[in-house]
Amino acid sequence: MWTRMGIWCLLGGFFVWLFSGISSFMEADNFWTGLTLSRLLGDYAESVVTFIPLEVVENIMYFLVFELPLYGFILGVGTLFLVIGMVLKVR
Repeated sequence: MWTRMGIWCLLGGFFVWLFSGISSFMEADNFWTGLTLSRLLGDYAESVVTFIPLEVVENIMYFLVFELPLYGFILGVGTLFLVIGMVLKVR
């Protein structure tokens, strides 16, 4: 199950990366360019960042939510799921 989720996340990440790359190459200003988690979360993005009041955690969450492109986040989650699937071998 973890491996399948990892593969689907990786495919989704590559899909978003492809459309983001095409949009930036064509210099089109649409939804795919500059897509981050903060654009998807909307008004809740700031509350996600400040959920845990430690400064180190807030800095990491700020990077993940506001600066990291969405395809990078999805590819990272997919890789994490694949590693978990390789380690656990749960069916």
